Amino acid sequence: MTTQASEPAAAPRAPVSASGATPSEVADGAAMYTRKALRKYDTILHLNTRWVWRCHHDEILRRYEAALGAAHLEIGVGSGECPDRARFPVERPDLTLLDLNPYTLEFASERLARYAPRTVRADALEPLDRAGVPAGAFDSVAVNLVLHCVPGDLTAKRAVLENAAAAARPGGTVVGSTVLGAGVPRTPYARRRMRRLNERGIFHNSADSLGDLAKVLGRTFADFDLEVRGCMALFTATTA
Repeated sequence: MTTQASEPAAAPRAPVSASGATPSEVADGAAMYTRKALRKYDTILHLNTRWVWRCHHDEILRRYEAALGAAHLEIGVGSGECPDRARFPVERPDLTLLDLNPYTLEFASERLARYAPRTVRADALEPLDRAGVPAGAFDSVAVNLVLHCVPGDLTAKRAVLENAAAAARPGGTVVGSTVLGAGVPRTPYARRRMRRLNERGIFHNSADSLGDLAKVLGRTFADFDLEVRGCMALFTATTA
């Protein structure tokens, strides 16, 4: 698809991020990625994407690779598989890895040591320049398998995409993928699996629909391409 009696005083509220999530909610979502889990991450991810979400991981990789530029920012690095397997357009790309979890940053940077990546520990919902990520500096930015893990609805999650767009140079590319909870075909098993992941706080995508994603992309980027594979959405967008 191409294209959108009086009550007791309340306890003080924890500060919230741009998505409306508390720091603990954001941190909890990142905390599952321990070094032990990361050693199994690729195998589990490939099984889930292909057999549960019905999108072969190579389809994600092809779109990712086609978007890569010489200066690249990876937001939400996971195990570092995509930048590890992909062919960059230059022999020595300028690679920056950004994640909230120190274990994923360490694991991925070791895997990608041949590129001597810079690592930045930061919340993708917050302006990235606060963490020292320069605006307009990257030819490409990736947000693969990130949005469905971010608390809030897609309107709130737009902050991640806005931050990615701000980091890209004018005319730069933002590439991503996410598992959707509405507006896409889901098998009965995928529905059950998704429900459990949301109940555990690993996913936050019950209300994430294809229509809302298209709207958010349209409001954030000059142009975009959105494709559905199973219950996953793959997108490539161009900054103004």
